[in-house]
Amino acid sequence: MASTFYSRIDRLSESVGTGSITAGCTVNQPYAQNQHQSFWFKHPRGGRALYLGGPLLENAFLLVEQISRSAVTPFGSLITQRMIDIAEWMARAVLENAPVETGLLRTSGNPWVKDKGVQTYNRPPISPREPD
Repeated sequence: MASTFYSRIDRLSESVGTGSITAGCTVNQPYAQNQHQSFWFKHPRGGRALYLGGPLLENAFLLVEQISRSAVTPFGSLITQRMIDIAEWMARAVLENAPVETGLLRTSGNPWVKDKGVQTYNRPPISPREPD
């Protein structure tokens, strides 16, 4: 019985892989962090503080469930694609929730994925960094 368990774990490891995989979204405007972390700012044209962190925390269980369901499928592991989907989801969260000042903050999400520390996905932001 134990040998069956270990052989299945070995097959699972070969299918899914080992190491870490990370999805992220960088918002690289000079004022992005200040806008993200300032609860006292008023946003009369829309948006909110924690425009990326808030949606991540609010949807954490759903996102983890999506990742876990993609690790082992009848078609093999789809975890890399799922992480790309989540990185793009983060960019959409910025697009929908970032404060509207000049409009460039919302379109400056740069989604990326690193697999074992190597960047495997990197979509440039729609709006490049504004000058400091």
